[in-house]
Amino acid sequence: MKEKSGIGESLGRLVKDPSSLMLVLICFAVLLLFVIYPLVFVIFIPTGGDWGTFFSKSRYGTALMNTIVSSSLSAITATIFGFIYAYAINYSNIVGKRFFRFIAFLPLLAPSVMSGLAFLLLFGRGGSVSQWMKAWFDVELDLYGLPGLWIVQTISYFPLAYMTITGVLRSISPNLEIAAQNLGARGFKLFRTITFKLALPGVINAFLLVAINCFADFGNPKLIGGNYSLLAVEIYGEIINNQPGLASVMGIILVIPALLVFVLQNKIMSKGSYSTITGKPVSGLNRITTSRKTNILLFSFNSLISLFIIAMFAITILFAFTKNFGRDNTFTLDHIMKVVFNPSSPAVLNSLVLSLISSLLAVAFALVLAYVVVRKPFPGKRLLDFTAVLPIALPGTFVGLALIVAFSSGPIILQGSAILIIVAMLLKQMPVGYRGLTASFKQVDKSIEEAATNLGADSRKTLTTIVFPMLQKTIVANFVYAFMKNMNTLSTIVFLITPQWVVAAVSIFNYAETGTYYWAAAVAVGLMGATLGTLGIMKLIFGNKVKIFDF
Repeated sequence: MKEKSGIGESLGRLVKDPSSLMLVLICFAVLLLFVIYPLVFVIFIPTGGDWGTFFSKSRYGTALMNTIVSSSLSAITATIFGFIYAYAINYSNIVGKRFFRFIAFLPLLAPSVMSGLAFLLLFGRGGSVSQWMKAWFDVELDLYGLPGLWIVQTISYFPLAYMTITGVLRSISPNLEIAAQNLGARGFKLFRTITFKLALPGVINAFLLVAINCFADFGNPKLIGGNYSLLAVEIYGEIINNQPGLASVMGIILVIPALLVFVLQNKIMSKGSYSTITGKPVSGLNRITTSRKTNILLFSFNSLISLFIIAMFAITILFAFTKNFGRDNTFTLDHIMKVVFNPSSPAVLNSLVLSLISSLLAVAFALVLAYVVVRKPFPGKRLLDFTAVLPIALPGTFVGLALIVAFSSGPIILQGSAILIIVAMLLKQMPVGYRGLTASFKQVDKSIEEAATNLGADSRKTLTTIVFPMLQKTIVANFVYAFMKNMNTLSTIVFLITPQWVVAAVSIFNYAETGTYYWAAAVAVGLMGATLGTLGIMKLIFGNKVKIFDF
């Protein structure tokens, strides 16, 4: 018998299941309040004068063009570096693959602004490398502006490109490459015609992901950019100057290219099939690896990238544990005690508490959202699904701007509260969990939940006793990802912090801005230590469900 469908039938079934109705209403209410309402507010707050100011002043047009240029350049180089790095690990016989995987993971532990800080400590006007170049070669380095920003963003976001591309390279079955080799394809021709073509969707996806992150980057442009103005920095300045209308105009302008990138990403990823799973057994087939000469080149490249990343972490640690590295190298714990364990400077503790709360809420909300969208028929499902993934397409700077503008006045005032920081973190990380859990729900047979319903379990009980245990591994993985991102976020929450709720990433930025690099470095070390410690505890609790330390 064919199951009845239609709006009336969907509503009827929903009304008969009060717990499902409640879950759907909660999902709609949360997304309407914290996604749709701030977006509408920020779109309508600018006046005609604000728009006129933006288009009449050349500095704003220059900032927009600089944002597009620097983000595009950084995305291109980060993607190229990520591809070469991933190719070396998956297609060569170089030694130290485990080590290189670990190095690629390291930048994920640190906020992106730490890359800017380390760059200043190494290559700034008083940096270690700059002083050495001046003393030995009488060369003064001046990498502020586009050159320095290009380098820093490339290193900051290359791990994101690496992770995206390495997953695609691993999924390529070796049988196609072996077949092509048997037909005469060798070396670069084999790479160009088979391997790269199969990896191309992942490469494009990596480029677009990095581009979106570069668009939203605030800390690195502010520290390294110098006179090279970017839109995110201009927005920050207008918020500080209490010009929300003009800031909103720039936020809307910033969102347009980010949304175009997001739409392009989805279009490319949904086009065509690049699957290499044919149903034929491939056991015993070994992937074709690179030549000895190529191995040497790939090993050298990965070593240089690793050396740069290690230098960034090393200089940060040295500044954190010496009185003033380069001038007074005496070991000390004073900086750590002053800015990490001092009750009057609880930035690291605030980051830990807010990140844990927001990550738990993000995963819980993503679970409920995925459950009702995949399993429950109701009117407005497509709208709910679109609204759920929308924040991932929005630059973090714009999300923070929309929240501070919408909730600093009007019927609901949350400005200055920890709630707004938690909401901002939740909005940026929830879509990732929602996408992953939606895919997992579609892989679980619906009949299991239907059996529980037939035995008298309502949606709430089914969700907690049936669904959650089955998806526990995915839930834990998404929590780990959300926690790490929340600990390191800056651009999303830089407008929302208060003296009571300063977080570690903002403290690093503030200390670096004022030139107290040893305190900035100490907070960075404390933040990484808190992140590693928390992930270690989670590893002990969940065991193999947490893969973050498996390289």
